Amino acid sequence: MKYDTILLDFDDTIVDFFDAEDRAFHQMAHHFGHYPTEEDFQYFKKVNQNHWEAFQKNELSKEEVLTHRFINYFKEYGIDVDGKKADVLFRDELAKAPLKFFNSTLETIDRLSQECELFIVTNGVTDTQKRRIAQLEFKDILSGVYISEETGYQKPMSEFFDYIFERIGEEKRKTSIIVGDSLTSDILGGKNAGIRTCWFNYRNKENNSDIVPDYEIQSLYELVNLVEEWLITDLS
Repeated sequence: MKYDTILLDFDDTIVDFFDAEDRAFHQMAHHFGHYPTEEDFQYFKKVNQNHWEAFQKNELSKEEVLTHRFINYFKEYGIDVDGKKADVLFRDELAKAPLKFFNSTLETIDRLSQECELFIVTNGVTDTQKRRIAQLEFKDILSGVYISEETGYQKPMSEFFDYIFERIGEEKRKTSIIVGDSLTSDILGGKNAGIRTCWFNYRNKENNSDIVPDYEIQSLYELVNLVEEWLITDLS
């Protein structure tokens, strides 16, 4: 099977989200007179992840995620904050942070664009993600960008993917693959949508879930080899 439509997650797939998140978090925290340690930052990441996973399960609204993650984090340190203000500060710093790419990302995107249509599919807030994606050097070769807030749905909901295929062509579903770092968002989402999945496991995490991707890669450049294998198989 030749896959000629690639749906790419953005954060921690195309770009390394760690540095941007680290910078945005510390700048926001300083505003409230809080000077976090590395351990504090790791705790925030855990709190943040828990809130986004609850959102993916429809247990929290997006607005609750954006504000409660900060309220609950600071509560552990005896600090009462306006969650909405903290969120605005955080996302503004996030949007301004320089993009950091994983090794071989730019050349991989260039190679893939010669054989495939590339789409960014990301969960997140429209304003923040659009400002960050606007920094991409290769945005002109993308066939489209789909952000959860704009679609009204989020990964892993099948409706998020239905929204995309209604616009790019339902026939592309058969030749599409999603590539992303999140098992619970990208990979489960792809399975819910009935498309192939590729787990970008750059940080070499253990998969302790029952979500099994069709492919697993540690470097984005491995996609080039996969695409070439698909082309050879398709031609034969």
